Amino acid sequence: MFLRFCHPSHLRLWLRSVIALVLALATGLAPAASELPSLGENSAFNIERETRLGASVYDRLLAVGLVETNPILDRYINELGHRLLAGLDMRLRDYRFFIMRDDSVNAFALPGGYIGVNRGLIAHAQTQHQLASVMAHEIAHVRLMHGLDQMRKSGEVNTATILTMLAGLLLGSVDSQVGSAVLFGGAAAGQQAMVNFTRENEYEADRLGIELMYDANFDTNGMVEFFTIMTRLSGSSEFGDIEYLRTHPVGSNRIAESIARVKNKPGSGDQVDHYALFKDYLIYVSSSQMANQGSQYLRALAAIKARAYQQADAMLETLYRSNNENVWYGVAYAENLEHLGRDTEAEEVYRHLLDIFPDDYVLSMGLLRLLNRSGRSQAALDIARRLEFEYPREQEVYFVLSEIYKSLRKPALQLMAEAEFHRLNGNTQQSIRLYDQVLASSDADPTTISKAREKRLQLLKQ
Repeated sequence: MFLRFCHPSHLRLWLRSVIALVLALATGLAPAASELPSLGENSAFNIERETRLGASVYDRLLAVGLVETNPILDRYINELGHRLLAGLDMRLRDYRFFIMRDDSVNAFALPGGYIGVNRGLIAHAQTQHQLASVMAHEIAHVRLMHGLDQMRKSGEVNTATILTMLAGLLLGSVDSQVGSAVLFGGAAAGQQAMVNFTRENEYEADRLGIELMYDANFDTNGMVEFFTIMTRLSGSSEFGDIEYLRTHPVGSNRIAESIARVKNKPGSGDQVDHYALFKDYLIYVSSSQMANQGSQYLRALAAIKARAYQQADAMLETLYRSNNENVWYGVAYAENLEHLGRDTEAEEVYRHLLDIFPDDYVLSMGLLRLLNRSGRSQAALDIARRLEFEYPREQEVYFVLSEIYKSLRKPALQLMAEAEFHRLNGNTQQSIRLYDQVLASSDADPTTISKAREKRLQLLKQ
């Protein structure tokens, strides 16, 4: 990792997040009992417990703000991942891909198929094929159960020890001695092995990763290209200490084997590629200030960031008119129109794109927020209820739902939405308190009371 080269203000923000993660361990957020499945258990039971463990760690990362939640970015990384999963036979896990708000070069797989990619790694991956190679490699580690195997060798592992390991890695990006102290002080020394894969693990993951890329029609040369990028960075004075290379060592033999394998499975890589737009939007979301340089799309986003909305409008209108089926152009254009107070035109953009991509989450959320902000609560509620049914784990849906119910003066339903928002954000105790308020409310109807009682009981059993 190389966060030591971050701007001081970004570093302070990052340290606050990491400290929050460490404090989460100290304040009892993680369960004490072992949650790791054993080899002798029934396979379905193994997967269930493994998934609960991964979900618990992911929820903690989400709760302290380490996961990028922007919907269009989240959709892109998950679409990329699920394309790779299409070639995976007998898939038992529901994989979840996410971007970490971390400028170091790393990626990792949690139990249960939760796969994180740092935005610092994305910055150095030049094509979607290179990024896909990293994600395919991590999928392979999960499928081949390499991580669980390393954990079993290291002794008892639960949510607390995995969070401790992640905290050590994050702090290690700033100070290697501090990171080591967390790793070896918060957990048994042997548990550091859980983040280090063997050479044979890496070869196996490369082989399956190339198969997944080929089956998904990615250019498999992306894996070799990314190895080359990592090798070059490891030799630089600035980026020599790369965490990805500690946990996923790249040697000349591994590169040579990958070159030989991709010759037999080259892949065409001829899909529609919005990777450059994805990277531009990630810069926009992640930066407090942006330079007026790069592609026209990136310069338009920089203008929005600088509140130069008229300037952004001219560039984004040109891009959108050139391709009015491009969601990246449409979303940025509509958001900027809202900044300019041109809500009717923004709504037209959202509805036009929804005609092409019905029920699209990003577009639906954009239209939902616009309708809610403009006081059309009932129209907004119709969309929000559909999204609640189709995307039950999306926090943002419940946040907007609570606002809608508040404007409609339905306090019990507002509390229900707030409770679900906090549950998804990992704040179990606050969620239970809100369900208690629903149960004590004179406004709640029998159906709402029944749901609140059921959800409260589920939380107490966790």
